[in-house]
Amino acid sequence: MRTAFEPWGRTASPVARRLGQILGLLFLAGPISDLAAADLAAANLAAIVLVLAVFVALWLALLPPVAAIACRGPRAVVAGLGLLAILAGATLALGAPNSFAGLFVYFVAAAGLLLPVRPALVVVGVTAGAVGIGLWQSGASGSVVATHTLTILSIGVLLTSFGSHARTIRELRAAREELADMAVSEERLRIARDLHDLLGQSLSVVALKSDLADRLVDADPAAAHAELADVRRVSRQALTEMRAAVHGYRRLAFSEALDSAGAALSAAGIDLRVDGKAEHLPEEVESVLAWALREATTNVVRHSGAQACEVKVETGNESVALQVDDDGAAVQSASVAGTGLAGLAERARRLNGTLEAGVRPGGGYRLRLQVPLSA
Repeated sequence: MRTAFEPWGRTASPVARRLGQILGLLFLAGPISDLAAADLAAANLAAIVLVLAVFVALWLALLPPVAAIACRGPRAVVAGLGLLAILAGATLALGAPNSFAGLFVYFVAAAGLLLPVRPALVVVGVTAGAVGIGLWQSGASGSVVATHTLTILSIGVLLTSFGSHARTIRELRAAREELADMAVSEERLRIARDLHDLLGQSLSVVALKSDLADRLVDADPAAAHAELADVRRVSRQALTEMRAAVHGYRRLAFSEALDSAGAALSAAGIDLRVDGKAEHLPEEVESVLAWALREATTNVVRHSGAQACEVKVETGNESVALQVDDDGAAVQSASVAGTGLAGLAERARRLNGTLEAGVRPGGGYRLRLQVPLSA
């Protein structure tokens, strides 16, 4: 997770970032000129120069934080900012001219860029007040006090706003990347779900009819050829459906799924009974009912060993329900809760529907899907 302390400068190129920092350091020309003209002891002068060099190096290291600081987290950044303020105050304590109060401008700029908005504004306000009071007590003129105080306030608020804006842009970019990754993942899941639901039944029919054709090839060649013709037809239909699913425009009609279910059950020697109709339904609702019917009958053909299967459609004023019952080996089929049922449950959740699948009290297996018509 990204934090407010994350380097603001990552939004800019390294060259532009460093160029901006170097240009910012040009404002030290005035204080350095005043220091050269000041009448200070050599020891004090050397100490001030050393502290100033450390201040500049630390300021450059904080914007953005170098690896040695960034890897230690927000506390290291806050510690660096605190040291920056101490170094700025140390130059004045060593006798540097009042113009060195401008170092606090660099401090509040760094605080505004690195800290969250509220702490940054507190730091800016406290720093401006402390510098103003310090200059006033040192005997500086009112204009000097006002100039430094207002400069610290304005630069601090401006850079705080810029830092917040930069972090917002970075977070939006991260969110966009995350959404793109989620879209790719969702599309992969959709294709996998659709291919499973489409090919499961078709391949089951192909397997059943191929076995039947193999048994008939010697005893009844004509019937065997008829079964092989069905295999070709189902295979071509499956290929067409697969292409449609991959391109994302596959919509399965309930009547189409019912015909396909009848053919698959018939090939497996399972009687089909249909009660009710799915007519005049919203497209998405009809599609999820069709997928549910397809998945349910595929599981009946593959796993149940049933003799009969009943499909019931109940349409009310607010919702529609599909129920598929079989009289097969309930324990065995109930153990089959793989990709198909998981994908079907996901389809149901998308439409605020519910899916129930399990052993019937009287034996056999039941799948029931209920979806609101308003979906």
